Amino acid sequence: MNENENIWHLISRALQRDPAQKSWVCRLGQGRERTVTYESIYRAALNLAARLRELGVAPGDRIGVMAPNGPEWTVAALAVWKVDAVLTPIHIANSDHEIQLQVEATRPRLILSYHRVFSDDDIPIELESEGPLNEREAEFEPGRGGSDEAVAIYTSGSTGNPKIVRLSHHNIVSNVVASAKLSTPNREDRFLALLPFSHAMGLTGVLLLALYVGSTLVAPRVLAAAEILEAMRENRISILIAVPRLFRNVMLGLEKRLAAASPLLRAYVAVVRASPMFVRRHLNAPIRKQFGGNLKCWMSGGSRLDPEIKKYFLDLGISLRQGYGLTETSPVVSAQRHFDPNLDSVGPPIEGVEVKIHQPDESGCGELLVRGPNVMLGYTDSGYTDESIRDGWFHTGDIGRIDDDGHIVLTGRSKRLIVTESGKNVYPEELETQLERDSRVKEAAVLEIDMRPVAVLVLEGSDPQREASSVVREFNKQVSGHNRIARYALIDELPRTPLGKVALHKLPMFFRDNEVAG
Repeated sequence: MNENENIWHLISRALQRDPAQKSWVCRLGQGRERTVTYESIYRAALNLAARLRELGVAPGDRIGVMAPNGPEWTVAALAVWKVDAVLTPIHIANSDHEIQLQVEATRPRLILSYHRVFSDDDIPIELESEGPLNEREAEFEPGRGGSDEAVAIYTSGSTGNPKIVRLSHHNIVSNVVASAKLSTPNREDRFLALLPFSHAMGLTGVLLLALYVGSTLVAPRVLAAAEILEAMRENRISILIAVPRLFRNVMLGLEKRLAAASPLLRAYVAVVRASPMFVRRHLNAPIRKQFGGNLKCWMSGGSRLDPEIKKYFLDLGISLRQGYGLTETSPVVSAQRHFDPNLDSVGPPIEGVEVKIHQPDESGCGELLVRGPNVMLGYTDSGYTDESIRDGWFHTGDIGRIDDDGHIVLTGRSKRLIVTESGKNVYPEELETQLERDSRVKEAAVLEIDMRPVAVLVLEGSDPQREASSVVREFNKQVSGHNRIARYALIDELPRTPLGKVALHKLPMFFRDNEVAG
């Protein structure tokens, strides 16, 4: 791999290699679809790049892109890199206030928009893909690449502490190339584009990876469970990268269907589960058919995957793998291999990436450090950069250990660790996982109040208040004293970031306003 590679070069080669290939299938409902070819994306990107040059965009200028996942977002990003500018994604689903804060922090020279505008000065993204190729623009070669800044991502994360992460061309290209070796996707594969491209995982691990290998991206009509499952079946999705909550919902939905199924079908599922894995993977064809029958790679990331969910799908002969990464690492650090039986790990580091544990305790646990070509240039605030990158190692803030096979096992976030008055460590992620195993619990979040774990719960059913005390009482019987939930609050839905992570900084307010009196 050329360390001076430019993202435009990486992707434009793929666009020109297979021009008739479908780059996008956008579901419109009622059986209708909008399709866009690789050639159309290439032509439209050249046209938009030429327009940016006319507007005086200079190398290094930040250009905002605000659009839903789809061909317009793709064209805008490629055009930005074609003219040596810096892509500054703006999450289209944010509130007006949140978008205003992001624009004020990142200060893009101009904003390219589609479907929603920020101001009258926005430049609309148009898919002008017909007509002769813009030969003049095609002749221009990008002059930036390698260690030059390619993306500036504004992230408030789950803690509400805004930062702007600066990623280079080499950061992203190295991560795309290494990720392509994890599941060997190709032109026959179809990616379901769920994760927002305004975040690193959606940008690198879905959009750019799919284009790099020549695959097709499928955009669901809406981000609803029924539509997602329908898209998986009708469009024969082979690669699905999503947050744990989606896989939990798929599991619960499948369980409900099996519970109502005929005795014959339930017996068949029991036989599948009892079979050796190599038999199970072939015997489960009717189950795989429920998801389009073309399963190749399911990857969970963004937060901790409950080991019981992974086990559930493995028992059915479906490989659900867990990956790990951060915006600051472009984002992929590690990923499990296909049909990895380990329920707790997030797999070994990807090619070119090193990890180690900082100041491990007697059990081998400590803060996870990462070094490699995927580690960011830094934050726009050099003070934040100096705190997080020391001696070439990025300090992730995640607590974990490395097992005998060299796989990473995470136990929690250092900033979320609760230390009780007696000095006992409480890991909120583990308590949340256990709480959500109760079928009555739709969502759970654990935080610290007065050096004790408390919970914010979302319960199923028509009378959650009556069920809540029972849920907490039964949970407390199963755990040690320092892990018991002292107090709890009930709400309708947990606050979340655009990527689907729980917005941790909002939990204290939600708890305060909704605590249930004991």
